[in-house]
Amino acid sequence: MVVIDLIIKYINIFQTLVIKAIIVMMALVILSATIEIAWIVLVDMVTPPYLLIGVEQILDVFGLFFLVIIGIELLETVKMIIVESSMNVDVIILVGVTAVVRKVMIIDIKNTDPLFLMGMGILIIALAATYYLVTASEKEFKCTLDYHDEMDES
Repeated sequence: MVVIDLIIKYINIFQTLVIKAIIVMMALVILSATIEIAWIVLVDMVTPPYLLIGVEQILDVFGLFFLVIIGIELLETVKMIIVESSMNVDVIILVGVTAVVRKVMIIDIKNTDPLFLMGMGILIIALAATYYLVTASEKEFKCTLDYHDEMDES
């Protein structure tokens, strides 16, 4: 049992280091995407016609906004893993919903396969139903990540 505890201790240390590295990388990506959005908006505002952005460019910018929002939500989720040693399932589902909404917003309906659109519709319905069931159950669905918490409960 001592060897298993030692292995679990090193695995937990490794997990924490990986998660912290992911947080730093995600923060850099979010910062980069935010700078990209600012650059696109600034360039579009100062080129003729001044202060006007084309519809295609607006869709691109909104797509980038959603990417930043998804990144921030993922960052919060990863931060929650470190702070609470658990993940809330409803937060993960909401990140999925946000990602699908982003995809729907930037999709070119004229050039998209109808089967793909049906699949996206089914995915939206499935995510919405899952989120509803998780929140309506009034239970707290968490994925516990710490080995010792599981050992203490048994």
